[in-house]
Amino acid sequence: MAGRRRVEVAELALGMYVAELDRPWIESPFLFQGFKLESEEELKQLREVCVWVMVDEDLFGPDGKDTTIALGMKVKDGGKAAKPGAIAWADAASDARRVDVQAQLKQSFEVRKNTKEYVSRVFEDVRMGTSVNSAEAKKVVSALVDVVTEHPDTLMWMTQLKQAHEYTLQHCVNVCILSLAFAHHLGYSKEQMQVIGLGALLHDIGKVKTPPGVLDKPSKLTPEEFEIIRRHPMDGWNMVKDNRDIPHASLEIIKYHHERISGRGYPEGLSGKDLSTHVLMVAICDVYDAITSDRVYHHGIPAHEGLSAMYQLAPNEFGKELMQEFIRCIGIYPVGSLVELSTGALGIVMVNDPKNRLRPVVMLVRDPKGQVYLPRRYVSLSAQGDQQTKWNVLRIVDPKNYGINLQAILTSEVFEGGGTAVYHL
Repeated sequence: MAGRRRVEVAELALGMYVAELDRPWIESPFLFQGFKLESEEELKQLREVCVWVMVDEDLFGPDGKDTTIALGMKVKDGGKAAKPGAIAWADAASDARRVDVQAQLKQSFEVRKNTKEYVSRVFEDVRMGTSVNSAEAKKVVSALVDVVTEHPDTLMWMTQLKQAHEYTLQHCVNVCILSLAFAHHLGYSKEQMQVIGLGALLHDIGKVKTPPGVLDKPSKLTPEEFEIIRRHPMDGWNMVKDNRDIPHASLEIIKYHHERISGRGYPEGLSGKDLSTHVLMVAICDVYDAITSDRVYHHGIPAHEGLSAMYQLAPNEFGKELMQEFIRCIGIYPVGSLVELSTGALGIVMVNDPKNRLRPVVMLVRDPKGQVYLPRRYVSLSAQGDQQTKWNVLRIVDPKNYGINLQAILTSEVFEGGGTAVYHL
């Protein structure tokens, strides 16, 4: 048994199995902890972000077969299983892709607005004793599916539009968007996405029965109040279970999105083998949006911190492999993140380049001297040629520390055409 040994990145060669990096996994483009070096591009990326790595010489035998376990997803498109992460970008990658970001933002904003209005109406209808209009819900989800499959990044941007006093409505919309983007990333068909999206959109409908004093309590809940909160999955399921137009898989999401593979979830304490992948997908999106959102009783944490925290919990909560795929879906630098560039400028991540996850498309908002960019301009970091060493992302930063209002900037881009919005990948 050869075991692990430390190797300087300059000495790496194709075929080696990288088991550990010299930095946290979230800071690299290789979100699976353990991978075989199979391309010059992977070698190049490793040499850009690491000084040394640990190579495991036991994981590859004489036949060269990878002994790691891939994510076991059921992909029905064409009946072929895909390498994790590959399907989502198969048709998106292009050396000459011209995109009008503002047009996409406007379309995404309108679809998101219509979705939020529907959720508001359905919550009010249910409060008044009216049943859920499933036909309208399907129409709303269908519009989201169309946008997600065309340009998911700009719709993901919409999840940054958050107000603490509207948390429940926004949360339903955001979880639906995130779940659809995740399903698209995993290669699900539009029909499958429709089912997942419907369940995600209605997953918290049961909170209509939760007293506002409990739902929006700014201090710690008492055990009795927490038991009231725990009723909402079953309450929601009871509201819609007899609606024959809502698929069984969507009903499962509503009922089981707080179950965990450890068996410590609720309402039934199901364990991993009893939980479907689509339920766990929505559960991941539910937690991610909750912990990254400002609420009456806590401030949301940055996306990359949320992903890191969830990854640590994943083996007992959602499954490590599925969580890794969600991180791949969100990206090294999540859309909407404020980043500091090696030039000293600040920019907002607008689109993740599928060919180079370390160099997304960013909208510059502050120059190195702290002056505001007006008009704002978009820069594809991967298209900078010989200037690539100059145009790198150094780190994700907190907008609050720089007095930057992401929502105001997004609104400006949508309604005022505030930037130079056409870029090339």
